[in-house]
Amino acid sequence: MVAWLRRVLVLALIALVAVALMLATRGLRLTPSLPETVLREVLAPVGGVTARMVRGASEIGETVAAFRQLRAENEQLRADLERLRGVEAQIRQLERENQQLRQLLGLKQARPDAALAARVIARSPEHWFEEVTLDQGSRDGVQVGMVALAPSGLVGRVVAVTPHTSRLLLLTDPESGVGAVIGRTGEAGVVYGRGGNVPELVMTLFSPDADVREGDDVVTSGLGPVFPPGLPVGTVVSVRRDPAGLGLQAIVKPNAELNRLTEVLLLRRQEGGEER
Repeated sequence: MVAWLRRVLVLALIALVAVALMLATRGLRLTPSLPETVLREVLAPVGGVTARMVRGASEIGETVAAFRQLRAENEQLRADLERLRGVEAQIRQLERENQQLRQLLGLKQARPDAALAARVIARSPEHWFEEVTLDQGSRDGVQVGMVALAPSGLVGRVVAVTPHTSRLLLLTDPESGVGAVIGRTGEAGVVYGRGGNVPELVMTLFSPDADVREGDDVVTSGLGPVFPPGLPVGTVVSVRRDPAGLGLQAIVKPNAELNRLTEVLLLRRQEGGEER
């Protein structure tokens, strides 16, 4: 075993010396020697594979770096898009509020009984269509019994006041009875909220044979001390017999968008007007 290993080492040493001599004298020869040619042929594939491996590793590194860069850019673009969506939503909200304020200003200029504008600052999810809280109170001139309008129609009436806030009972509250008439025929009745957090009204007509139909406009009658006549209330969407079968009832959709209520115009209280 030792003799065999010694022979291998001797042969390896001779090969190294031969390679060294070939490298040292290759500049003195016009053509490579046979051993050089054989050695080159043997080592050429190995060199090619090595070069390809080096190039491949370099390309993989570049690909990974490019992927990381693209992922970072993608995350940045997503963040920018979310910010733009937020800004766009804010712009739309401001545009809606601006339009509502312009309409409210026009309504205030058109009504000689307009007192002041107020903003909705609170409302309960459990009583969404029953009442809201306004940011104006007794120190601002708000009184119980004042009627609240939106640009599109009647909203409700003030039922409680503190120095800095007031509570507004909405038209859709079951306790908010309003004297009303059918605009087309003058048929009279009383409008109440349906209750159950439903944004609809029920108009009980005084005449059992009242002339009322789908699409009719409903306005305040002016009967009573609170609501002046002619205020838009809503539109009839259906007609039915009342549960007792004695008269007619009209289901009315309010003109005012009570679900999106943000500002209202308060009218000066009529003489003798008070909470009922």
